[in-house]
Amino acid sequence: MNNQISKNDMIEYAKKHLKERGFKKKALRWTKDMGEFTVCFFLQGSSYGKEDYYIRPGVWINAVGTDSYYGHFSTEIQQTTTEAVMTEFDEFVRIWTDKGHIKRIVDEFLVWDKRNPLEKRRAGEVDYEKDPVPSRVCFSIPQNAMKFILEHFD
Repeated sequence: MNNQISKNDMIEYAKKHLKERGFKKKALRWTKDMGEFTVCFFLQGSSYGKEDYYIRPGVWINAVGTDSYYGHFSTEIQQTTTEAVMTEFDEFVRIWTDKGHIKRIVDEFLVWDKRNPLEKRRAGEVDYEKDPVPSRVCFSIPQNAMKFILEHFD
């Protein structure tokens, strides 16, 4: 993996930036309880090399619990610059802590999922260009979180 930001530089930047914003650090995971949600900025090591890593932000719905590893909503941020990473992280958190947005995207995903069930996706029968998924984040939402969203978010 060819990182544009060294792991140490990302850690040092994140440590300062996130601490100023009230995040708590444990190992390479920074979390912040925001009431209904807990947000996470996680630097995950790679098995390919000591300096290789992934930037994986996540958001948990606190009422559902934090039983999923990355969050009920998670993604990966590409390594560009430390400032760009944090801007993308902030945008991810803004979007995935907006209950109206979450409900709308989950509803759209469920309609898409009916047209493109897992069996069809596994068989390579889905044309993602002609029928794009509303959000790839939806692929990682656990069933218990999906049920909670449908029942409680407007």
